[in-house]
Amino acid sequence: MHRRHFVAGFALVAGSARSLLSRAADRGPTLGTAPMTQKDMDDMFRQLMKGNTTCVRTEEAPDGPFYYESSIRRREIAEGHPGIPLRLSINVSTLTIPSGCAPLAGAIVDVWQADAEGMYSNVGTDMQVKNTVGQTFLRGHQVTDQSGQVVFDTIVPGWELVSMIEPIHVGLRTPHIHVKVFYERQIATTQLFLPDDLMDQLFTGVEPYRSHRLMTAPALDRNYERIRNTEDFVFNTMHGQPMSLQRTGQGMVASVGIAMATSGGRGIQSYFR
Repeated sequence: MHRRHFVAGFALVAGSARSLLSRAADRGPTLGTAPMTQKDMDDMFRQLMKGNTTCVRTEEAPDGPFYYESSIRRREIAEGHPGIPLRLSINVSTLTIPSGCAPLAGAIVDVWQADAEGMYSNVGTDMQVKNTVGQTFLRGHQVTDQSGQVVFDTIVPGWELVSMIEPIHVGLRTPHIHVKVFYERQIATTQLFLPDDLMDQLFTGVEPYRSHRLMTAPALDRNYERIRNTEDFVFNTMHGQPMSLQRTGQGMVASVGIAMATSGGRGIQSYFR
């Protein structure tokens, strides 16, 4: 199935009670595009109502090599792994005709990420230096409620490194969180990124991040230094924007929104923004 999806992604601080449409217009930076104004949104809806769109289309973010379909339905996914606590709210909405932007209930939101050491669960030593086969840390899914929301209690991820075939040889990745949204027969895939200034602070002076500024992987003959967002090929391909984070006494709080364009009762349209 050829899958591209229109995603009105935006990063914002949790706690706002305003609609997703208002937040998309007011809060500025969005995943993979320039800030969207109210006029942009109005123009987009007019085009959708004509059966035509002027959406900016880009490729989906890749799954990466560590996705598995057997995640547990749960909110708390860290399983005690050390790191800065992160409460992540994901708000899924639907862009419909003619009502505009509305919460999308019943969507499955699946997340997976590395721990502070850059290790994924359920991965063997052919792909990373630690054998985590059979483990389930930092993976989970939930179903959106009537407000289109799910919340995950996780940790700030570390950066990662993957050995690859020639001519690339090695893949360096900045800290990120993978997200898949399933609704009916459609799937939207994206990646959420952390601000460089925050990660610089953690890798400079906060454990366990500070101890993992260097990394290697199977079949590699040396250690590599971590990279920042602007050096990450996926971040650049997506024209990504890091999430906005709010510091709390317990760690960090972030909220992101993903909106899928629908056409009446015909389901999700194949546009990704």
